[in-house]
Amino acid sequence: MIVKKKTNVTKGLIAATFLITIIILLTTVNACASNRVLFIAKGDDLDLAGTTNLIIGRIKFGEGDEPPSVKAVFHQRIYDESGEKVYAMTGMLKDGSLLQTDFCFYCPIFNSWWINVWFVMGEGVFKTTDTNYNLVYRNSFPITMPNTEGEYVSAPMLMFLSPTAEYCLEDPGTYPPGEHPEVFTDPEGAWGLVAVLWDVGIPMDVGFGYGILPIGPISYLTKSWGI
Repeated sequence: MIVKKKTNVTKGLIAATFLITIIILLTTVNACASNRVLFIAKGDDLDLAGTTNLIIGRIKFGEGDEPPSVKAVFHQRIYDESGEKVYAMTGMLKDGSLLQTDFCFYCPIFNSWWINVWFVMGEGVFKTTDTNYNLVYRNSFPITMPNTEGEYVSAPMLMFLSPTAEYCLEDPGTYPPGEHPEVFTDPEGAWGLVAVLWDVGIPMDVGFGYGILPIGPISYLTKSWGI
């Protein structure tokens, strides 16, 4: 009984922290200064059909040599064809560091290279529906989504933010210094991704290691300040 009470208290504290973080991120919008970036991405997932997302993030730039700090909360829901919710993920990037603002990576969904992406790595907590839900990861290969059995767990996380929505159809890394392929802009605009780095047990060298993939919501930005 004592253990159960402690567990319930822990859950309550995590849930309260989650809500407080959302309130702080939203209420600081009015006080947004030039050293702060705030954004909201709410809507359909860009890769997964029948999936809706909510991402609220903040990047705060320090003074002098102080590195930028990043926080974000997110919620992802997946529905079946009948409209019933079959999977959900809720999480919080609590301690993120902005590593690059000109990051480039290949996207197999759009068969293109996204450029000038803001790349963040950090630590956070998240929980999922207690079910072993299977899907085709980014329309590429089948995986089983993370299952935390309804409990919050700690995990490394990453965040991508594309404020310019720029991409290339050719690999920029193959061009000599000073030369670049033609650059295009996604007409839908800026987008953001927050993902858990999770071992999905795939026996191949993909992702960020042996079967470690970024799992999480990605949506177009619906509101941003300071970008």
